[in-house]
Amino acid sequence: MAKDYDEEYMIDYDSHQKILELFGAAKGADHDNRERAREAHLFCDKRDGQWEPYWWNNNAGKPRYTFDMVNPIIDQVAAEIEQSDFDIKVSPAGGDASKDISMTYDGLIRNIEAMSSAINVYSASARNAIVCGIDGWRVVQKYADDDSFDQDLLIEPIGNFVDRVWFDPAAQLQDKSDSRYCFVLHPMAVEEYYARWPEGSGESVSDDREGEAYYDKAEVIVVGELLYVEEEDRTLVQMSNGATYVADDKFEMIKDELEALGITEIRRRDRKISKVCSRMFDNSDWLEDDQDTVFSTIPVIPMFGNYKMFENKTIYWGVVEKLMDPQRVMNYSMSREIEEGALAPRAKYWMTTTQAAGHEDTLATLNTNSDPVQFFNPDPENPGVPQQNGGAVINPGLRTISEAMRNLIGQTAGMFAANMGDNPGLQSGVAIQKLQTRGDNGTIKYFKAMESAIAATGRLLVKAIPKIYDTERTARVLYEDGTFDISTLNERVIDNQTGEVVTINDLSKGQYDVVCRAGPSFRNKQQETIETIIEIAKVDPSMLQISGDVLLNAIPTSAAMQIGERKRAQMLQAGLIPMEQMTDEEQQKMQQAMQSQQGQQQPDAAMVLAQAEMLKAQVEQARMQLEMQKIQNEQMKLQIEAQKLQSQTINDQAQTQIDAFDAETGRMQAEIKAQEAGVKIQKEQVATQGMMIDNQAKVADMMVPSFLRR
Repeated sequence: MAKDYDEEYMIDYDSHQKILELFGAAKGADHDNRERAREAHLFCDKRDGQWEPYWWNNNAGKPRYTFDMVNPIIDQVAAEIEQSDFDIKVSPAGGDASKDISMTYDGLIRNIEAMSSAINVYSASARNAIVCGIDGWRVVQKYADDDSFDQDLLIEPIGNFVDRVWFDPAAQLQDKSDSRYCFVLHPMAVEEYYARWPEGSGESVSDDREGEAYYDKAEVIVVGELLYVEEEDRTLVQMSNGATYVADDKFEMIKDELEALGITEIRRRDRKISKVCSRMFDNSDWLEDDQDTVFSTIPVIPMFGNYKMFENKTIYWGVVEKLMDPQRVMNYSMSREIEEGALAPRAKYWMTTTQAAGHEDTLATLNTNSDPVQFFNPDPENPGVPQQNGGAVINPGLRTISEAMRNLIGQTAGMFAANMGDNPGLQSGVAIQKLQTRGDNGTIKYFKAMESAIAATGRLLVKAIPKIYDTERTARVLYEDGTFDISTLNERVIDNQTGEVVTINDLSKGQYDVVCRAGPSFRNKQQETIETIIEIAKVDPSMLQISGDVLLNAIPTSAAMQIGERKRAQMLQAGLIPMEQMTDEEQQKMQQAMQSQQGQQQPDAAMVLAQAEMLKAQVEQARMQLEMQKIQNEQMKLQIEAQKLQSQTINDQAQTQIDAFDAETGRMQAEIKAQEAGVKIQKEQVATQGMMIDNQAKVADMMVPSFLRR
């Protein structure tokens, strides 16, 4: 029974027909969401999109104007996201993880984002998600260049995401990292299709659209890509250097080399691992065999606006969906107001032919001449002055409706005048800020959606990077301020103490957590840095002396950067920059300068003082030896006195020895006095050197600009 159950419900990824059925089920499960998303896009982009088709068609020949208040709201929310930085942060979580490796991961991910122009990919997806509630991108593996076997990871956009990507409907997580499969459609030119698959049928895979809004489009064949997660048994091998390998053909190839380096196998264990496979198909059949990837979860990252799971169904929407009705009502009411006002017949004077006789010329120019009076002829049959009658009669309710819809659009979007850069009441800055904060409360969810999607991208990259950068190679590591280093990954070196081979920057070790933090852009942070340093310097003027280079380099102009370089050189010479904050080049120059100074100039005071202290220690040691010698002499004298009783001859010999010892003692005392005189001379030299250093410091202080001394 269990076997039959498994066969019935297991997904057969080799059956083209089963995959088409699976694709149809995925489209059907999200069809209603996608239709609303498409309507939102057309509402913003299509020329007559902000009118319902029924009203547009039934008002042909009448004013049908569009007073777009929705796109400025989209621009405002999207601009706030585009002006922020979303920084992926990797931190150690367990195993052999380390802070240094996590910083390497940070730099590699920034480099991948820079190579991919990820900031543009993120911004475009964010704008689309704000419009309709869904968009996203994907991570791909590609060769670094045409002449290399090294691969890189890249972040690529997916244009028209709403019509091209469908996830497993059973996936529950917002980033869809729990999806078992995903479908991505690829429209391609007919000639490109047949150049790649000459035996292909040319039948396009159908998307989920029920109609088309645009015509005169390129002729394409739509090809489907199936990305699916497959589990397989793997044997993991742990080596003596802590590295873990998969026991596959590649490991067997390098096993002998590892043993030659002294790296031996410690233990093995079996486990199930997930890998993502990719396969291309059209509506008729498979186009290629399945291809393995380096990913363990689906490498397609969605960004959802207003994401919810309800009744086991994914629900999402953007800003536009809730604004459609008030915008359409406002367009209709204001168009009717214009029709009844500007395009209605003008008010006219009514009179008889008798009253107008002889005054036709001035009456014809009644609206343009500057005559102070207008004459007319009395008419006994119609006494009285001619009266103006007619003109536009505008329904006052239309103006009320228009104003109500205008306010409703702002309230529905959660955007206030202050958020849109408008300050009609001339409120104080504090009041404006509070209104902006209220508006931000309605848009923060899109920041959170962006953070969630980028964090998912970071987790995907952290899992894939060790599989791409699995050999010794150099890679660029980018820092937050745009500077970079070239780092060697998986570099094997011999530990001189243990003789073992150690792998430096081994990305396969340890587990790491990934988060994404949104904050001000780096340019805004620079401006905040400048303002903060200046404010602190008002209280503590020495701040400018120790941070002048940082302050100048934070000003984004070439002139300021040049001055900052000069200031840093001056600070290096003055010793105001700690050794750990110096670059490798600066440290090298500093060492060369010190060596040159030692060879050409007199030793500095510290060196002379150290030598004097060493000499003093030697003198002290000589004194101790002298004291011990005196003790020995006393002992010898006692022995000699005892021997005098036994033999005069022995007494004479002992006296001779005593005389010899006394002579040696005198010589050593003379040496001690000479050494003490040398110490005195050395101390005088130290005092002279100290006076010279004080004089040099006074001269250097006079050279410091006056504004730095204050």
